[in-house]
Amino acid sequence: MAQKVGREVNRDITEDVRRRGAMSKGDQREAQILDATRRLLTEKPMAKLTVDDITNATGISRTSFYFYFPSKQAVLARLMEDVSDRYAQTHVWLPSTGPQRELLHAQLSGAAEVWHDNSAILICSLEGYDNSYPPLAEFITAVRTRFASGLAAKIDRDRAAGLAPEGIDSATLATLVALMRDGRLSQLSAAPGSDVAHGIDDLTEAILRLIYGRLD
Repeated sequence: MAQKVGREVNRDITEDVRRRGAMSKGDQREAQILDATRRLLTEKPMAKLTVDDITNATGISRTSFYFYFPSKQAVLARLMEDVSDRYAQTHVWLPSTGPQRELLHAQLSGAAEVWHDNSAILICSLEGYDNSYPPLAEFITAVRTRFASGLAAKIDRDRAAGLAPEGIDSATLATLVALMRDGRLSQLSAAPGSDVAHGIDDLTEAILRLIYGRLD
């Protein structure tokens, strides 16, 4: 009897996992919209991309599109959310103590890979697209603030420990570093591998000097 119950429980668990692992028709349709928009953004800027472009690429009606997303900006917000999650996973340097050149280099290399794979999406965030859609504007601001706040906290910790010199306000310095980092990674996103490697080396050095001064 116990073995029978155990088999039934195991079967129920397996079926539940299978159900949760399978994509519903709605999930598949949503994924198609996201994939089509991601692909189309490599061909034209978001400002020129239309809902009709997306529906034509997916073979769905405008009515179906609006069932899943209220606008093309909402699709971009979702794409940026996915990229942001991947970006956050590269932040291995922010919790560290001191310069930690290798960790910073690893963080920038990871960020460069994210830029390489998603440059069309990330460029939209640099351009501030689209302030007319508050949820997207708020999300972009939140992502920028997350990095800048994390870096400012690291600068404050290292200054308190005597590992970094006093100077520009930590929040201002962190914002300057973020602007420099994003601008350079945008430039490197379409560069050949050798240029990317040199670019990451230079960016690592520039950030360390900004925060810690000249390092021996």
